[in-house]
Amino acid sequence: MNQKRWLTGACCAALLLPLLAFGADALLKPVPLPDTSKLAAGQAAKLAEDRKEFDKARIELVGPPLAQAYADLGVLYARAGFKDAAAIALYDATQVNPLDGRWFYLRGMLAREQKQNAEARADFEAALAVDKVYTPIRYRLSDTLIDLGDVDGARKVLEGATRDHADQAVPFAMLGQLELRQKRYTQAIENLTRALAIEPAANQLYKPLAEAYAGVSNTQAAKDAQAKAGDVPPTLADPLALGLVGATATSAAAPAPTPKVSGTAMQQAQQLAKAGRVGPARTKLAEVFAANPNDVEALALQARLEGAVGNSLIAVAAADQALSVAPDNGSALLSRGVVYEYAGDDNHAYEFYQRAVRADARQALARLLLGNAEMRRGRPAQAAEQYRAAVALQPDDVQAHARLAAAEVASGQCSKALANISAAQERNPKDGDLMQVFVRLASTCPGVKGEERDMALDYAQALYKQRPEAGESSALALALAAHGKFKDAQQYQAEAIFVALRSGDKAAAEQLKSTQASFVAQKVPDRPWPADSDYFKPPLLTPSRPAAAPSPAPAAAPPKP
Repeated sequence: MNQKRWLTGACCAALLLPLLAFGADALLKPVPLPDTSKLAAGQAAKLAEDRKEFDKARIELVGPPLAQAYADLGVLYARAGFKDAAAIALYDATQVNPLDGRWFYLRGMLAREQKQNAEARADFEAALAVDKVYTPIRYRLSDTLIDLGDVDGARKVLEGATRDHADQAVPFAMLGQLELRQKRYTQAIENLTRALAIEPAANQLYKPLAEAYAGVSNTQAAKDAQAKAGDVPPTLADPLALGLVGATATSAAAPAPTPKVSGTAMQQAQQLAKAGRVGPARTKLAEVFAANPNDVEALALQARLEGAVGNSLIAVAAADQALSVAPDNGSALLSRGVVYEYAGDDNHAYEFYQRAVRADARQALARLLLGNAEMRRGRPAQAAEQYRAAVALQPDDVQAHARLAAAEVASGQCSKALANISAAQERNPKDGDLMQVFVRLASTCPGVKGEERDMALDYAQALYKQRPEAGESSALALALAAHGKFKDAQQYQAEAIFVALRSGDKAAAEQLKSTQASFVAQKVPDRPWPADSDYFKPPLLTPSRPAAAPSPAPAAAPPKP
């Protein structure tokens, strides 16, 4: 429901935007070049390169893509600690596109960080005026109002949030704690209880609930609630705020935390390997090898991981040992194929993937890698067969769905690909990645109905608002081109190229430029991704740099195709 409401507003906003943006250039402020001399050399160079790309893109972009570019620059400067320059860049974003609440929200977050609550209030109120869907806006506004002494105003904001987002725990939790602050104990109990009913794991709320019960002299209920109190807060998803502070939240050199694992030592090794935690996975595999040096599954896992991190000698030895123990084991055959592929030997990898699938048809990774090998050989129909099996084994794997779609398109079965993705969407209607694949197919397949193309454009606009990355920007460009809006398509495609260049992905930028050429010629591409993309021409697996010498019993992680 919320998404549909936003889509309706977005359609109206699209009609008004050219009028509002007219003359916006006169209101823009020049974003200063901050003094980066105190930054590490690498960080300073990267920031300078990002600014160079922005200055080049700014000349070509207009409207929402230009606003996005200003906002991206503001976020980069904020992360690097240049708050004043960040504030100006975000201000410019709001001037270019005053109908996008995200940029007002980020301005408000930055103002809060700088203890400028009056400015933050104005920014959050402006954000809320144009975006009723992104719930963190209300939470930050209520916090700001409380700090400014307007407790009644904060309560009104939160009451509105509980009405509009009755399925979320946070607004009820915040309203309950505000009621507690005002000694409205009965209302506090009601709202905190409601929050816990929505999110039972949020045991941090039991502490204020205990205080509220004590306020109405319900000693036993207060005691029971206090006994359940913990440190888990209600979930607050705020990707915009996370993006603003993400780079400074932790040191770039700090290792990722080790995830919680369970089960046997082998199961824990698999979980750690899947999470990319090579060292801890090796440690767990050491326990497996201590009990059984010839454990086939452990040897196969070790081979895949060591191949992935560039320890080719260990990878080959582990894979060969696994096959010597169990020559027809599907996992061992798969791992030998993976090691061959990491070594650049596509033909032997292909052979072992085929053998792995014959030995154990339920290996989703073997199906995916064999499908990739078939695509490299120009056999999309055979690739589709493997990807289809992978989807059946792992129906929530969006990469498998996307690769199946690409293989079917390459086989001349675009309508079938669209039907399959539509069916997958019915099972997972909130999956944004699946939605993007639908947008691309509905915008490029021949003979698509008008209502499906309209739906694709609505989806693309919603996705772009939620996460304006290169994939979403280029998908929106396709949807716009499918509606004959080639000028707009060029702007969003230019933004996607800018994002790709800023991230250092020149190959992706070149692919995006090929699609841009179609838009300039006022043609809609006949494929959902560029012909040279990884979906149509999967590259060989590439190991990372060789890792440090492993412990006596190293472990392995499944590679990502």
